[in-house]
Amino acid sequence: MMSHRSREYIDLHFETVELLQGFIETRNPVFLFSATGTGFMEASVRNCVREKMIVCVNGSFGERFAQVAKANGRDVVAVVTELGEPVQPEMIEAAIEAEPDAEAVAITHNETSVGLINDLPALTEVCRRHGKLVFVDAVSSMGGT
Repeated sequence: MMSHRSREYIDLHFETVELLQGFIETRNPVFLFSATGTGFMEASVRNCVREKMIVCVNGSFGERFAQVAKANGRDVVAVVTELGEPVQPEMIEAAIEAEPDAEAVAITHNETSVGLINDLPALTEVCRRHGKLVFVDAVSSMGGT
């Protein structure tokens, strides 16, 4: 056991963050978050969205993200697909154009409940062009795709 305030832990923490940055190929900050996926959803909504967000819903985990946002008093604009169909970039484009005051877009990368992977690079490119913050649920995909 080591204290979370010890030098030993601090060194381990920063080493882990550096390794994760290499693993996911980013120089951006990486934050370690010791909670479930739902904990991440709630923390991101509470800390980064004041009023409104867009949530991509094409399975149980997208639905969960929308429920968490609503439970925390945020307006949710749902981008809903047919069950088992991926979210398309033009769907996000249309939602952003209809709701330009939405502050963020939530995307489930690998929707395990229906067995599909959304095209994260294409979807996030739309969000980036519009200057939107993006939350990605990559619980089941980060190390495997």
